[in-house]
Order: sequence, then structure tokens, then C-alpha cells
Amino acid sequence: MEFEKRGIPSVGILSSGFDGIWETRHRALGLEFLASVVVPPVLTEIPPERVRQEVLAHAEDLFKALTEQPVITARPTATSQELLQYQGEDLLEAERNLNEDFLDRGWGDGFPLIPPTPKSVDNMLTGTSRARDEVIVVMDPGKGIATVEKIAINCVMAGCRPQHLPVVIAAVEAMAEPAFDLTAVAQSTGPQAPLLVINGPIRKELGINSGRCALGPGAASRVNTVIGRAVRLVMMNVGHCYPGGFDPDTIGSPQKYSMCMGENEEANPWEPFHVERGFRREENTVTVFPCGSHVDVADLVSCTPEGVLTTFAYTGNAPLTCSWSWLCPEGRDRKPLLVLCPDHARIIAEAGWTKNDIRRFMFHNSRVPLGVLKCPTRPAAVAPGWRWIMNKPDDTMVPVVRDTLDYHIVVVGGASGKSLYVFDWGDAITKPIRP
Repeated sequence: MEFEKRGIPSVGILSSGFDGIWETRHRALGLEFLASVVVPPVLTEIPPERVRQEVLAHAEDLFKALTEQPVITARPTATSQELLQYQGEDLLEAERNLNEDFLDRGWGDGFPLIPPTPKSVDNMLTGTSRARDEVIVVMDPGKGIATVEKIAINCVMAGCRPQHLPVVIAAVEAMAEPAFDLTAVAQSTGPQAPLLVINGPIRKELGINSGRCALGPGAASRVNTVIGRAVRLVMMNVGHCYPGGFDPDTIGSPQKYSMCMGENEEANPWEPFHVERGFRREENTVTVFPCGSHVDVADLVSCTPEGVLTTFAYTGNAPLTCSWSWLCPEGRDRKPLLVLCPDHARIIAEAGWTKNDIRRFMFHNSRVPLGVLKCPTRPAAVAPGWRWIMNKPDDTMVPVVRDTLDYHIVVVGGASGKSLYVFDWGDAITKPIRP
């Protein structure tokens, strides 16, 4: 795209199945004129020679794409004043018709939506002092304009109440920070999704669950569920992160529907997460973690910090997650999230350990053999500053994160020794929740 904008003829070579993301991407960037050629197989996990053969088989198509004027299809126009109406024998049937149509248009997540009528949207907007036309962010990956009103519409559809709107707005602001890398999170072929952690008095005010089953389901987590769901709908309907378009996820994951929880500050023996990040205890914040995946950490036996954290350390020794991390120039610093249940937090704190003690233990004990990280077909894939390490013996133990302090720690959950290890996909961002 950059070459073409500079007057250098260019063409995109697309693997079959990714033409949808190409279509949505170049339309979002205003580059409808950029030509493309689709080759049949996905160009991964096949030998380099076959990749070459597949591309050369389309040499004539490539030549035409580089030399002929592309046909530009008209950009579809939207009527902002269009009011959709749905009818039925009763309100229930009309609502079912609305849901079917919204799903056909791609606006839903598969669960029943609450109709975003003008009255319900106006009511949702009473939850904030911001103007309805205020632009919060330009949202990646589709460059949609996230106004307060558009966020409110998706909050209505998700089942939120007006007092939930400021939380969702703050989460959208957090995801727009460059360090969060929303484009990578939203547009990956993996199951990456935002995980929200709420801190401050607003947890109690809104009824956000920070105890048992904080990630749902159930009545205790209904606020968590609708807030997390609203964030996903905003990603879809404002950021254009639709399945098969900007979201080419290979398999998908239930974590993409909704992930929101409060920190159990009352059971936290240390300072709350947001205080650690520079906020006052009485401030309300939302932290958005780019979650790659998460694993249950079950330890019902250990009575010492070393025992509990050894279980955590073994859980974090995932070679694939490590190999696509700080060793790769296209990777990023890994900063996993340790979600400690109250029992595990108590055992560690009663022994006098601080959060930094936890981080140091994890750094020195969560390690994998260098041999499992080496990629023989891509020796140049290692970051230039770390290529020396590839000459070390395969049994050299290397950490799964780059720095001693690269672990986030929160306390969530109820009784019993079950915690959570969250593999990250970027940097966590904390934002204050404004009225």
C-alpha cells in the first residue's frame, strides 16, 4: 500500500480465504484501486519451493495486475438517517425479526440483541456527561469513528445499563493506545481478545463481580458479561472487526464474546492493581489486557510461596508462546497476567513476599530449553540483538519473558486454590473511568 501511494506499481498476493480481509482493509484505508491476485493454498506450512511454484503459476495474473488499470467498484454508501423498522404479530416477533436481520447484516455476536431504539439509546446516553457526537477514538482495524453515541448503541444491544457506559468508553480509549496494538489483537488468526479488569469503588456501585465465577456465567456476573459483550460489539460494529473480514481467526474462541472482571481488592493482601499503576485507591479504572489465551492453575496442596509459584512457573512454560515473543523482531515483550485466587495470594503474602518477589521467582523459574525456541527454517527471524543466543547449546535454559518485572498480578476469585495464567498479546493499558 505504501509503495502504491508513492507511485510504484504494486500488487497484493493473497492466500485463498484471506481475500475478505484484503477487501475490507483496503476499503478502510481508501485504497480501492490497489490490485490483488489470489493464489489457492494458504502459504504457510508448505515447503518454500511450492510457495514459489504457486506464485509463479500466477505470473501472468501478476503481470496484468501491475500493468493494467484496475476496475474500481463503487464504494457502498450508508444513509445515516435511515430508520430500520421491524414488524410482527406482537413485539416478541418484531424483536425476533430485528435479531435475524441484524445477524444477517453481521451486527450481532450470535446471542439475542436488545433493540437499539432511539428511546433506548437516548436513555443509555444519560449515563455519561459527554456529548453524543464526541469522538472518542478512530478505531482500528477498520478506522471506524467511535463516537459516544455509537458506543452507546452497542451498549444497548449488549444489555448494558446507562451507568455501564463510562466503563465501556474507558475500555475503548484504552484499546486505542498504540501499545495495546488493537490491530494485531483484532486481526490475528488466533483467539486474541481484550480482557477487562475493573478497579475502584465502582466495582461495588455497579455490582461487578470480583469473586467466584468473576468471568461468568450467572447472575453474579451479569454486569461483567454485558460490559465485556459491549466491548466486543463495539470492536465489530465500529472497528469493523467482523468474522471473515478483519477477523480471520482460524478456529475462534468463547473468550471473544465477553471477558470482564473486577479485582478482589478486599482479598488482595497487597495494594490494588490500579494503585500499583499510579492511581489513587478511590479512583475508578479499567485495565484492558490483550489476552492470547488463559490456563487454569490448580494447586490445592502447596502451603508455601515456592510451591504455589512453581505451579505457575510450569504453566507459563509454553514453548510456542515463548518462541513467538521477545526473540522475534516482529514479536513483542511478553507480559503475562497472573490472576491469583485469594487462597494463593494469602499463602504468598503471609510468608512476607511482595509482588516483586513473585516476579523475580517467576523470572528465574519459568524457563524453557533454547532448543524448543529455535526455528531452523527461519534463522534470521531472531531479533538482531539476540542472535548470539542461537549459538548456545540447545539445553540452555532461557526465560519466557525479557525482564524480571514483566508480570502483571491481580487478585480475583473465591475460595479454593484455582488461579489463572493469562498469556498476553501486547501491553496492558489502564484508563480512568470518567462520568
